Amino acid sequence: MKRRLMFAVGIAALTTVPAAFAATDTGTTDLTVTIGPEASMSIPTTTALTSAATNFANFTGTTSFTYKIRTTTSGGTGSIVVSVANFQANGPAVADLSYTCTAASGTACASSTTASNSNTGVVTFGADAHSADTGDSGSTAWVLVDKPSVKTGNYDAVATYTISAT
Repeated sequence: MKRRLMFAVGIAALTTVPAAFAATDTGTTDLTVTIGPEASMSIPTTTALTSAATNFANFTGTTSFTYKIRTTTSGGTGSIVVSVANFQANGPAVADLSYTCTAASGTACASSTTASNSNTGVVTFGADAHSADTGDSGSTAWVLVDKPSVKTGNYDAVATYTISAT
């Protein structure tokens, strides 16, 4: 009987020994991130300007774009601007090109703006501006005066859009 009891105690000790010597440990870490201002946009490669069927009607076309923006919470700013390169020789003048703007967020240009070789405003953003995660949409509606003095032909001018955020 004593032997059976000793044997049972020995078996019990062996089954508890691994548990007594098993080790588990946990640790934690703080994940930190600094989120800064950012901006990006997607724009088509071509916008056709077309005229109505009437003589010397203005040429019109719309450039639609999608943008994402986040400005700094305090004092941040942002903008979308456009500059237009000159048309080829004998073509329309950039000064005869104007545009109006729309934007889902921010402040779109308030009235018709004459295009320029320098940056002109399309949309402005203030502090703590945020677009939708999938982006917001905007557009520039172009109007080119059809002048009889412009020679016939195909002309193009590159409109360069720039988005920025601080």
